[in-house]
Amino acid sequence: MTSQLRPSFDAVAFFAADHADAVNGKVYVNGGFWNKLSYPQYPAVVATMSLVAVIRIPFREYQEDHRFLLGMVDADGNALPLKVEGQFRVGASPDLRRGDPTLMPLAIPVSGLRIEAPGDYSFTLSVDGTELARYQVRAIQIATPLRFEIEDG
Repeated sequence: MTSQLRPSFDAVAFFAADHADAVNGKVYVNGGFWNKLSYPQYPAVVATMSLVAVIRIPFREYQEDHRFLLGMVDADGNALPLKVEGQFRVGASPDLRRGDPTLMPLAIPVSGLRIEAPGDYSFTLSVDGTELARYQVRAIQIATPLRFEIEDG
């Protein structure tokens, strides 16, 4: 007897952007796919950004309630305070054939994200408790430019 594999959710895309919006099944992105945060001192606050995900939803999951979770972990896998949760339910649009998956884009604005120290961090994406993707970013400390003043003498 063979077992039939049940199609699962899949992250087609997952990344950070300066700004993004999901409208009518499309994602509009400004300043996307960056993976470095540069600040002269830490802790530092990322004023505004967006997390973008495009999730492939298998047809067997249509008309069911699902939960997504966006989070952040440090290099050791410790969860950080960023936590965005939501629910979704999708159905087949009229143009899909039986068995076709649906793509669901998300663009989640994030403001006031506090980064405690330089290092490696990852944004995480989970659906129904299963992690689908991680997107790594590195926080680095940059030198503050020197300021010179010339006195008239």
